[in-house]
Amino acid sequence: MSQPLLRARRVACALATLSALPAARPAALLAQGATAQGAARRPMTFADFAAVQAVSDPQLSPDGRHVLYAVRTTDVAGNRRTTTTYLAETAGDHPAAIHDGAASEARWSPDGRWIAYVAGGQLWIRDVEGRTRRQVTRLNGGATGPVWSPTGGAIVFTSTVWPECTTGGNDDACNRQRDSVKAASKVQAYTADRLLYRHWTSVDAGTRNHLFAVAIDGQGNAGAPRDLVPGAGYDVPPGPFGGSEGYAVSPDGQEVAFSAKAPTRDEAWSTDVNLYVVPMAGGAPTVLTAANAGADQNPVYTPDGKHIAYASQRRAKFESDRWRLMLLDRATRQSRELLTGWDRNADAYVFAPDMSAAWVTTGDRGRDKLFRVALRDGRAAGAPQLVIGDHNNVAFSFSRDRGTVAWLRDAANRPAEVYVASTAGAKVEPRQLTQYNVGLVSQLALAPAEDFWFRGADGDSVHGFVVRPPNWQAGRKYPGILLIHGGPQGAWLDQWHGRWNYNMLAAPGFALIVVNPRGSTGYGQRFVDQVTGDWGGRAYTDLMRGMDAALAKHPWIDRTRMGATGGSYGGYMTNWIATHAPEKFRALATHAGIWNLENMYGATEEIWFTEWEMGGPYWDPKAMQSQYRRWSPHLGAARLKTPQLVLHGEIDYRVPYYEGVSLFTALQRQNVPSRLVVFPDEGHWIGKPQNQQLWWKEMQGWFTKYLQPADAPRTAM
Repeated sequence: MSQPLLRARRVACALATLSALPAARPAALLAQGATAQGAARRPMTFADFAAVQAVSDPQLSPDGRHVLYAVRTTDVAGNRRTTTTYLAETAGDHPAAIHDGAASEARWSPDGRWIAYVAGGQLWIRDVEGRTRRQVTRLNGGATGPVWSPTGGAIVFTSTVWPECTTGGNDDACNRQRDSVKAASKVQAYTADRLLYRHWTSVDAGTRNHLFAVAIDGQGNAGAPRDLVPGAGYDVPPGPFGGSEGYAVSPDGQEVAFSAKAPTRDEAWSTDVNLYVVPMAGGAPTVLTAANAGADQNPVYTPDGKHIAYASQRRAKFESDRWRLMLLDRATRQSRELLTGWDRNADAYVFAPDMSAAWVTTGDRGRDKLFRVALRDGRAAGAPQLVIGDHNNVAFSFSRDRGTVAWLRDAANRPAEVYVASTAGAKVEPRQLTQYNVGLVSQLALAPAEDFWFRGADGDSVHGFVVRPPNWQAGRKYPGILLIHGGPQGAWLDQWHGRWNYNMLAAPGFALIVVNPRGSTGYGQRFVDQVTGDWGGRAYTDLMRGMDAALAKHPWIDRTRMGATGGSYGGYMTNWIATHAPEKFRALATHAGIWNLENMYGATEEIWFTEWEMGGPYWDPKAMQSQYRRWSPHLGAARLKTPQLVLHGEIDYRVPYYEGVSLFTALQRQNVPSRLVVFPDEGHWIGKPQNQQLWWKEMQGWFTKYLQPADAPRTAM
């Protein structure tokens, strides 16, 4: 539904050849299910899905010679995941763990001598050689998100505190005592005097994330941590997912910029996140972007220290407005847009040391890509030029001189690995550094995402993917599943998805039709805007036309054996299909989907989302007539007849779980074959390993039951 404000082993010769194929190439080689040696590959099981080592967070050393990265492994039996951070050479890998035990969020000091990281919930520091290792913090609220001062003299980070314990400076004994009293209380009731008392999966208990600084000397010795925003009643950065991208230190180390949302009465229906600055030595924060009622976030100081770059949304209360790349003049406090006329989001950005260029990451037509724009006198000198765009590319990290870059690359048929490249030449030549999943992937029949375009609801071009079933064979007919993304302002990408994994869904022998209807990001802001106020309209038409176009292009997909599924808005649209096109599908599966729009308004936590999308609250007569009573799936409950699986997390505050319960009641009351699966310990996303295992068993089992012939071979979970 609503998106958060705000996002090493050797390779076999056969897989090296395979991975060089372009993602859009037809599946003649990739989906045949045979290695170069002729051995059949097998469909992916949940054990395989869980065995994938999730590589993330590459951090290139200032000199470009080393890279830090994290690897998360899953223990299904133990129902837990563990993250280990490695230090490797960019020239030849040779990884070594930086800590004895789990560690994450590793960051280089500006001189490359020290590494700050988080282990055991506290901040640590070690030298590159590993000879010196020290625990920097022992705070009750832990530490997360370390960011070095460019001078190397301090690290800023966040810690959870009780604001009233910080008004005279951080009193950690007070924090411990308050937590102890709360834990010992037999009363677990909570009270609220204003909205946003729940967010994502958490109830507001009174604590906040505050920004801290700790001095570090040349020998790696640390001083006492200092709360930079004592007494603040807001989180730095805003929840629920904000990280270290939400704050930065000035080049001279004297100032910290951060994004935060003031705790005002309208917090639940306002998107007014602002940028603030606070002296590193202490003092009152100063708001910089109060004039803009939209969201402003993720500050980055330019290397010359003259400006703060940040991402900004112009329209108030619209969380999916285009993120403009802005430059704020620190002397005049005036802001201007850097890339006027560029109809893409500025998701991340970095500047050349001499301010001759900027690199910007953005989603573009189903893939995350890196663009470069030349600068002259702090202004764009031409349109952004594509630098890295094959497959899906995120988390770019540059060397000090910007001559080397490391990043993550994945695709529908390849889990993420770290890549490195030089940016000095006319053409960037990516080189895969890590190979954690090569051995596993070489055993699996994984299909790429094949692009297709079709004529959408407005006669325009709309994009989608087709993913073939494992071991696809010409001449055979396969059932298909229409996959619908959430948001609705979001997008399916050519990526290895950690939840809605294409090849996992396809594993029992299904073809996937993966459409990015209007509302999807990466195709221009006008395309995004066209879903607002039209939830069941043109986006629905795009999906149906996309499915028809895919079926026409790929006649091996059996149009008489189609299913549809999605989560959040994708769940809403699946419910809309259930009441408006039941004849097109044999089975449906809804995860965390909206059923009753009126009830959803009063139950969700981020009210700004529903008010923007529906044009106001349900008691507004115009909004009620044009939206709530037009686009709510529950009004078509009498037309339910398609077998439907309903999945939901019980602590889902974005789309509360009784939306799924209400849908299940309507299905059961009318004797429609249906099944309800509720996860008491999950929210909007199902994340715990054993819960994911059950989720996939139910999802695959439901579609196998209704789409596959009774004599079809079954794929083991």
